[in-house]
Amino acid sequence: MTRIAGSRTHQWLLSRIAMLAVVLVALPCGTAAEARDSDLDQPIDITADRSEFDERAGRQVLEGNVRITQGTLLITADRIEVLLADGRLSSIEGVGSPLGFEQDNEAGERMRGAAQRISYDAIGGSLVLEGEATLEQPRQRLVSDRIVFDADTQTVRAEGDGSDGDAGGRVSIRIQPPPRKAD
Repeated sequence: MTRIAGSRTHQWLLSRIAMLAVVLVALPCGTAAEARDSDLDQPIDITADRSEFDERAGRQVLEGNVRITQGTLLITADRIEVLLADGRLSSIEGVGSPLGFEQDNEAGERMRGAAQRISYDAIGGSLVLEGEATLEQPRQRLVSDRIVFDADTQTVRAEGDGSDGDAGGRVSIRIQPPPRKAD
């Protein structure tokens, strides 16, 4: 594996990838379960088989066994591409078999997610998980072909693919009941 290192701009781009991950694991499925704040103070470590940074084009591409960690946060992907517009983060695109992410919440419980593709529009504030998308938080799980998070409205929209496969191409939500109190 190649350890990714480079210029200040390059490091800034990589930190934006990790910030995307915080958005990912903080997506609400029903009740809020916040990502661990202390992870933001941890160093970001990124490994990949290949990395290409084109400063003129504002494009960072990480390919092959991409692994991003920051504290309890872990992102795994086959490929991640970061684009800048006018020197600012514009978008992040990722693919995986599947692309995975996980992080502990403040209570120490693990939150997980996966999808075949991820698209983050930093300008519009939307995050899209596509292709067998799942989000799991303590006591709840959301499964759909497409999950869209709008940062401005703080809403999550899930859409099935309309097929009649095992999952029925529908949105599937499971929420565990709260524990019963002992008498």
